[in-house]
Amino acid sequence: MKTKTIQAIGAGFAATTLAAFAGDDITATQDYTSSEAGGDWCQSLKSIGTVYKNKKNPWVQEVKFFGRAHQQWGYTDGDVAGRDFSSDGDELRRLRFGGSVKFLNGFKLAARANLERGGYRDTSIRYDGWDEIYLEYGFGDLGPVEDVTLGYGRYKIGFGGEEHTSSKKIKTIERSLLNNTYAGDRGTGARLKFKVADVDFLVGVYNTDGNDETFGQWDGGHIYHLSAEFEALGGDLRLEGIYHDQNDEESDPTLGYDWAVSATYETEVGPVDLFFNTTYGSDRNGDIYGVVIMPSMELIENKLEAVFRYQWAHSTGDRLRPQSRNVRNTASFDGIGIPRGDDNHNFYAGLNYFLCGHNLKLMTGVEHEINNSEFGDTEATTLWGAVRFYF
Repeated sequence: MKTKTIQAIGAGFAATTLAAFAGDDITATQDYTSSEAGGDWCQSLKSIGTVYKNKKNPWVQEVKFFGRAHQQWGYTDGDVAGRDFSSDGDELRRLRFGGSVKFLNGFKLAARANLERGGYRDTSIRYDGWDEIYLEYGFGDLGPVEDVTLGYGRYKIGFGGEEHTSSKKIKTIERSLLNNTYAGDRGTGARLKFKVADVDFLVGVYNTDGNDETFGQWDGGHIYHLSAEFEALGGDLRLEGIYHDQNDEESDPTLGYDWAVSATYETEVGPVDLFFNTTYGSDRNGDIYGVVIMPSMELIENKLEAVFRYQWAHSTGDRLRPQSRNVRNTASFDGIGIPRGDDNHNFYAGLNYFLCGHNLKLMTGVEHEINNSEFGDTEATTLWGAVRFYF
């Protein structure tokens, strides 16, 4: 399956690329690259992935390649019920490469593969499955319904406040525990996006049978995702819900809960960008809910950004524990297991230095976490450093 899928995608890219250059204007790539780059290395980095662009070509309008590499390091010091642990480690957090083709004035084929297969203290570069692979068609405006796009394939489900910001542009080195509890995995299905009366809607339906190599079958469980985004209260408000109809006996590789609702509000208060999210969800074992508050501001315009994040999460039972990066990983090296608890408080403060916008940036942070449990509280502090790159 893996080889055939890769060959099919490769053949599709090759065929459409050849079709593009068979058009009347074969100098479009040179014109685009030179005009966008202008001799500036940073601008060249931002545009280098677009190898062909010509809106007048009726067959192929754009061919683009893209990739990201995220390296990070963390040192954690903490204790669990009086047992101390401390250690450091690095990780190639993400290594992805892919491409997209826009063709026939409306279609878009995109595919991106994961190339990192090691993990914490164990970098291994090799193919590790598809991140996303999908085909979409943009219908444009259909009467009062604007910007209608319908697609099918393997998608990042992307539920929750922080999840709607790509890992290329997140302001903290890791997203919060509350976000990652409800983020979901990749799912295969159909996704419809459209706009009505200045409200952006997203409707997604996915199966839960797939893995990194297959699109899965539709005779098992299903995931339904609805999102609406609009301007309100002087900012941007997103309301969304997700529901999983899989029963208790079936396996659950995609979504680890039954349903959840989320509200995210983003606005500007003077020089401060303010992010606020609250999420509530449930499964057969109980409920998990909480809030994330994240203000940030530029200290040096387009160069240096400061960010602070506070997260509180609560469960109706002992459901919560710190994330594997880096607290649980560090504790495990000292042979210490971290028990689940019912309250989690997380404080993060960091600086982001932009060498070329989000395309190349350095990130540092300090994260302090408290996880309360009847089996022993966990308290830990992590010092973070990261390099984030994409084109």
